[in-house]
Amino acid sequence: MKKLALVIVVMLFVVTSCSMPKLVKVTDTPDPTATMMPVVTDEVSDDSVIKEEVTPQVTEPLEHEPLVLLHEEFSTDDGTWNTGRWADNVGEDEIVDGEYRMSVNIPDYMLWSTTFDVGTSDVIMTAVTRLEAGSDENGQGFVCRYNDQDNFYMLFIGNDGWYSVGKFVDDVYTNLDSDWAPDGVIDPEYNFLMAICSGSTIGLSVNGTLLASVEDSSHREGEIGLFARSYDYGNITIAFDDFIVYSNEDGSGPFFPDVPQGYFSDGTLIFWEDFEDSSGPWSFGNFQEATVELLYGWLSYTMKKDRWITWDVTTEVDAADVRMEAYFSNDASTTDNFQGFVCRYQDDDNFYQLAFGNDGFLRIGLRRNGEWEHLINEFGNVDLVDSSFNFVEATCIGNELSLYVNGFLVAQVTDPYYRFSSGDVGLIVGTSEDPNVIISIDDFAVYLLD
Repeated sequence: MKKLALVIVVMLFVVTSCSMPKLVKVTDTPDPTATMMPVVTDEVSDDSVIKEEVTPQVTEPLEHEPLVLLHEEFSTDDGTWNTGRWADNVGEDEIVDGEYRMSVNIPDYMLWSTTFDVGTSDVIMTAVTRLEAGSDENGQGFVCRYNDQDNFYMLFIGNDGWYSVGKFVDDVYTNLDSDWAPDGVIDPEYNFLMAICSGSTIGLSVNGTLLASVEDSSHREGEIGLFARSYDYGNITIAFDDFIVYSNEDGSGPFFPDVPQGYFSDGTLIFWEDFEDSSGPWSFGNFQEATVELLYGWLSYTMKKDRWITWDVTTEVDAADVRMEAYFSNDASTTDNFQGFVCRYQDDDNFYQLAFGNDGFLRIGLRRNGEWEHLINEFGNVDLVDSSFNFVEATCIGNELSLYVNGFLVAQVTDPYYRFSSGDVGLIVGTSEDPNVIISIDDFAVYLLD
């Protein structure tokens, strides 16, 4: 059951301390309620197509260099973060296997990490979160403008699909926005979170979908940190990775301004695939150039030859302006690979592609009459691309093609000749010099943009 909070501060002990995090008891005051909508999965059929790669044409990528104030990958426990067990075993923080894991062991408690002064109160925060253990009725996210245990903002989601933005002012809690997220937006396990605390804007985006944006000026400054909580059940463990804090002092950050039309618009969901069974349009089998199969709820491509690519389309969609999103996991040691989306597909010889490599290489262009034309084909900002796991989005709007990795615009280009005005959509995977590429994909969604 979702609850608002009246806070009773509990005295705590933690093994290692930089600035003491706090654990608080939450009383039973209900949030606004809403009805969760069921998931609808489209069933279509198609064949995979595998083609040999050709020599690329190189053009300049879009520059995108946000100011990074803090980037924590949790590769080692160097004492920066508080780690240890709380008094009476009510919670625990630890850094293990490249993740910061926050455990809340008893019901109706919330915990926040060490908080950091990053030099400005106008920030954008991102993180990859994972439900390590416990009920999907949980909370995971951020605190910002933290002044003390009685004054701060908190922004979080639950794996059950709930989200909430709230504040404490002099130990009094106020709910600013909370509801169920649109169907399929919040994943039951992995999620990419983005939050903004800039000026009077307090907002939360999950997996590329804007969930909440409110205006509030209760706190003008303060520190940032990570947040986790339990509800009716204890023994919740949330794992955080790739926690990045960007400056938004000039108000030009990528969260709200300067994004193309439709990026934060849900549009109309016209295709969704969670790869839980083989009813979708993907051709499974052990082919000469690649093996395509379902593994643990992911669509997995195991490539066998260098400089080869494969693509799959839905055979059901015929759309002009779309936003596509999916999780991409690199399951091989090499980062020399390609993965991404296809849009405006006419046939095997005519379509747009928007792809990237785990090494940060970017490729946007088209295949026309069986020949490749690359509009962007060069390394981008490698700091925005994780070597193993990424949430990726692409928009095809008019003649503008845009690629987003982990919520940030990494490449954008226009086709001056507007070769394809509408068509099918799909996925694309490829190799470069190293043939040992394994890419797995989950939660592929396509939205029609008005």
